[in-house]
Amino acid sequence: MARVEGIGGVPHARGVRRAGRAGDGQVLVVFALSIVVLLAGAGLAFDIGRFYSERRYMQNAADAAALAAANSLIRGESNAAADAEARAILTRNFAGAPSGISPSLPPTTPEYESGHAGDPVYLTNGILISGCDVRVAVRTQVDYLFGRAIGLGAGEIGAQARAKCDGNLLPIAVRRFVNAPGPNNGAAAPCPDNQNQFMDFFATANTACLGTETDAALRTSPSAGNPFDTTTPGSDPTNHGPIVTILGQGAQPGNGADFRGFIALDIRNFATDTSQAYYNAVTSGTNPNTLKDMEAAWFTRGGYPGPMFPPATTPPDPWDQVGIMSGNSTGIAIDALSSRFTAGDEILVAVYPGQVMAIPDFTLAPPVEITLPESGTTPSAGNVKVGRNQAFSGQVTMSTLADTLDPANPMVLGTLVGADPITYVPNPVTPSLGSGTNVAMTDLVTSGATPGIYALWVRGQAGSPYLTTKVEPMALKIGTITRDFTITADSQSLDAVNVGDPVSFNLTLQNAPNKNTNFGNPVTLSVDGPLPTGVGTVTFGSTTVTPSRNGNSTTLTINTGTMAPGSYRFIVRATGMNADATPRSVTHLLALTVNVAPTTSKSDEYVDIVGFAVMRIAAVDTNAVSAYAITPVIADMNDERLRRGQVARLVPWI
Repeated sequence: MARVEGIGGVPHARGVRRAGRAGDGQVLVVFALSIVVLLAGAGLAFDIGRFYSERRYMQNAADAAALAAANSLIRGESNAAADAEARAILTRNFAGAPSGISPSLPPTTPEYESGHAGDPVYLTNGILISGCDVRVAVRTQVDYLFGRAIGLGAGEIGAQARAKCDGNLLPIAVRRFVNAPGPNNGAAAPCPDNQNQFMDFFATANTACLGTETDAALRTSPSAGNPFDTTTPGSDPTNHGPIVTILGQGAQPGNGADFRGFIALDIRNFATDTSQAYYNAVTSGTNPNTLKDMEAAWFTRGGYPGPMFPPATTPPDPWDQVGIMSGNSTGIAIDALSSRFTAGDEILVAVYPGQVMAIPDFTLAPPVEITLPESGTTPSAGNVKVGRNQAFSGQVTMSTLADTLDPANPMVLGTLVGADPITYVPNPVTPSLGSGTNVAMTDLVTSGATPGIYALWVRGQAGSPYLTTKVEPMALKIGTITRDFTITADSQSLDAVNVGDPVSFNLTLQNAPNKNTNFGNPVTLSVDGPLPTGVGTVTFGSTTVTPSRNGNSTTLTINTGTMAPGSYRFIVRATGMNADATPRSVTHLLALTVNVAPTTSKSDEYVDIVGFAVMRIAAVDTNAVSAYAITPVIADMNDERLRRGQVARLVPWI
């Protein structure tokens, strides 16, 4: 019985307890192993977090170094200086490494992935600078802390950053010349600040009046000068260009188009009325208000996004053509520019010769004034510029018309000898693209002409592709005249939105050629007849105005009455006797255009882009932006001299 009890009792109970102790040990082993795995996983997670932090830190350092090097290049510094700037930025950033161990600077000899030596895309450690394209690649070793428990020693962390000088082209086109082709009689350096004479806005202010449109030998190219002197922008004209209005009132072209510097970069190629090319969501159906809003946005968004312009050619090809915005649209451009830029800032602009083109058409630009003796022969009196666009294929025949409304005019009296006193060479002329062809005015003969300043009309007529006749006024000075005046308008062209709407021009009369020399007497204003059919009232605020140093103004208001929709020209006549020792009669004509009930935007008007330049802003106000050139006109936007107007941006590595 004892045996049976032993078998069925205590021995059995002991067997159960022995089995329980073995299970407990297995759980402990599994638990211990799990703790090790969990701790290893947590350690690895901690290490991985450290690596991500180090990676972000390395990337930030590489980005900052690439941007710093690109900005160094924009400032005009050498590649070596840009490399040193990048390394200095890396040194400052590396001092705060999350790991506590500063990474090493990139080697001076770049390192590449195996099998790709010299290929910038495969740069692994180093700094590469090509043009204004900067690549920075950095590497560092980060030790594992908890990973050592599973045999991990160190991991490599790398970062790559690429920065480039972005074009940053603003939708502004600046006149290159005024009163071309030049030269000025007796011009000498230093040049006076007189934009009523020939000037090259992209020469230094002291030499801008010298030479001609085609001969720049006497002029000096502008440079940046002192970039920190923003309080007195005109203090060092030996370095920079003359201060000129580039946007807004005062930026109008020489041929009187309704244009104030604001261009539509997203529309190019005006060779014909069907050849326009559109970019950045602009279409042929984009209305003018939408378009001007889109263009104004490029002022605040870091410049035109592209596609960028090819290098400009001479004469310009169709891809150098961009559409102009109405002068009335310039306000939105000035507001946008002033939100981002101020005096002293440097901007990248397009440059056009100074004349607005149209489709299909030719342009006629006589000199502002020619000078003849009282008696004698003048072999050469200057040049008329005759230009065309791609669509114009004809010839232009030149002639001269007398100012028949002035009975004292030398051509009316015959003291300017000959039925047509000017011989034009060549005549007829085949206009060239861009700024046009020079037509010489030769062999003028005077015989006992009375000293004074009079008006002549230069006439151009083309029979192809359709009959077109243009006449432009030109001043004729006989003898020596000390006191003169200029008459200008705040706009050469205004729109009457509806038939019957009035338009008002603000006219300003100013002493000339020396503003300090008073003209001395009142000038009488009138509008030449016959007036267009249906015109209503034509009134001046005052019909007599005395020119002054800063300019005296009056208004001309034209009520369009029942005029049919279309474009009409009005000629303002300004006549007065000056205060010379022997008073002389002075007459100037000013052509103004009124567009009645225009139905479409002026999509047929454009400017030819002849190059690009960097300008430094001199002043920004509600009506205008003025600036001066710190580079010459440069055909290729990739030229390093244009970097000062660009910005540094990070771009994809590939």
